[in-house]
Amino acid sequence: MRTITFYSYKGGVGRSLLVANTAKYLATLGKNVVALDLDLEAPGLHYKFELGSQDQRSHASVGIVDILVDFVETGSLPADLKPYTTEVGVGSETGSIRVMGAGTAPHGEYWRNLSRIKWYDLFYGENPVGTPFFLELQQRILRDFQPDFCLIDSRTGITDMGGVATTLLPSTVVCLALDSVEHLEGLRAVMHGIAQTTARRGSPVTLVPVISRLSPRKDYAVESQNLARIRAFLCAPVREGLSGLEVGEVVALHTERLLESEEQLLIGGKNSPHELPLLRDYLKLFTRIIPAEEIRPHVGQLVQRATSRLLDDPEGAQSDLEALTTYCADEEAYRALLKLYQLRRTALEKTVATAALMWQLRSFDAPPDRLLRDIVRVAYSEPRASDVQKKYANFAEDVWRSGGMEDVRVGLTIANSFLPESRDRAVRLLADYVEKADPPGYEAVVRLLDLLRTSRTIKSALEIVERFKKTAENPGFYVAWARLVVDDNDRARAQEALQDQFFRLPAVRGADPATLYRLLKLAGANTADSMLEEAFSSAMEIGDMSKLTEIGEILVQQGRSDEFESRVRNRAPEENAEEVVQEVRRRTRRLRGFYR
Repeated sequence: MRTITFYSYKGGVGRSLLVANTAKYLATLGKNVVALDLDLEAPGLHYKFELGSQDQRSHASVGIVDILVDFVETGSLPADLKPYTTEVGVGSETGSIRVMGAGTAPHGEYWRNLSRIKWYDLFYGENPVGTPFFLELQQRILRDFQPDFCLIDSRTGITDMGGVATTLLPSTVVCLALDSVEHLEGLRAVMHGIAQTTARRGSPVTLVPVISRLSPRKDYAVESQNLARIRAFLCAPVREGLSGLEVGEVVALHTERLLESEEQLLIGGKNSPHELPLLRDYLKLFTRIIPAEEIRPHVGQLVQRATSRLLDDPEGAQSDLEALTTYCADEEAYRALLKLYQLRRTALEKTVATAALMWQLRSFDAPPDRLLRDIVRVAYSEPRASDVQKKYANFAEDVWRSGGMEDVRVGLTIANSFLPESRDRAVRLLADYVEKADPPGYEAVVRLLDLLRTSRTIKSALEIVERFKKTAENPGFYVAWARLVVDDNDRARAQEALQDQFFRLPAVRGADPATLYRLLKLAGANTADSMLEEAFSSAMEIGDMSKLTEIGEILVQQGRSDEFESRVRNRAPEENAEEVVQEVRRRTRRLRGFYR
């Protein structure tokens, strides 16, 4: 039997609701669960299991307080614990849930019994029977009910009962708090105390920090940084001279608007994890506190049952797997569904959404996953960012980074997906790639230079130019270098670039003569006008409408619009000529409006 305690230093974090959802999750996957309400001063776990039932009025029954009072008087537990528990219906072909409540609260008899318990004497008096009582109760639960899991809803604050629930009975403690100083300072003190106490006993527990009721953020990076800050705080020594704490990733539980009007259990409900952030959060937390080997045999049977229908009823097989992934956090269920999506060429957004959910539910230290990398590669092979690419850019970046940032085309598409809303994110992604890759794909270097130029971070861009100018082969690199200098509008720097032995002027002239003209003009070179005329004639000869448009902008700015339009109309095909003329006019109007 694996015992998991759910603890919070203060209330209002959704602890009891989380216990009930965890029990429902385990039972749905074939596990037998006993849930204990050890929040004796404010019991209410049993109410959570009645959510959604037609009759939500709880019928109070005897529970832990009654057992404890009798134990203090008689020195023994009841011969049969079943009368002190209530079985919760979870449907057929599943496990079971038994709830051992605190007692008959809110009736007066409960509070009278609770007041008879002398907690100090129970744990520290001449005959301290408190610890033996709870250890024996734990063993009796195992013997009488043979559960796979025992879930404990613990008392808040720092109390003797809280100590029993967090240091004596569990192998794992889920530690909940809000993101506030009073919650986090109190929780840190308790977590350090749990770690020290259990280490001294030789039975350390796993601590899983959870921050509850977070507002959903569109900026994934900001939330990740916030959770990393919280983790660093919780791990830091409580005071100087004490050791720190090592805990894993902090799990976030976001606010859920669905619960604002009516409290309900999300596990086993009608909504999917794609629709409810809190349901996704629950599933992610379950992967942290419930070992995969505990549920994988049952999940494997369900997956096998679904895939066995694939040849005769592919729609049914897909439907079964989709239903499984609405309540199951095991990656094998998601893997089977994604492979089926690939086989059936399911819509891209559906495939990417499921892959993103699988990624969110993984262990934070899990190795890179080839299946997810393949899905991201296919989804981000088109360089022009689509709505789907933008929606799942955070997920794609994480997967791309986990695979060593190998495919530069995928990285470029992901970076473009962040634009224009998250320019800093795109710059950081490309900068990290350029720093790590040896050598990098120069299309990424060029894109990074352009982003730095348009965000006016000239110094950083020039440092990148210095780093790569000796080895760059891509003409776009030298065009980006020239544009950078032109935008900086520094004559000395323009002259320096033209005189640099590594600056490839012919490459810029061939790729972007308009930019080269501006660079030559800025440097005061007397060859600028003749170069522009040659480029204009060359573009007319080969029919390069894009270069004609760029050169046309310059000629119009010089007051030569009539000459430009006449030459284009005389030499270019009528349809192409009109397109170029109108585009130059449009750009010129826009430029005038910008400076007006």
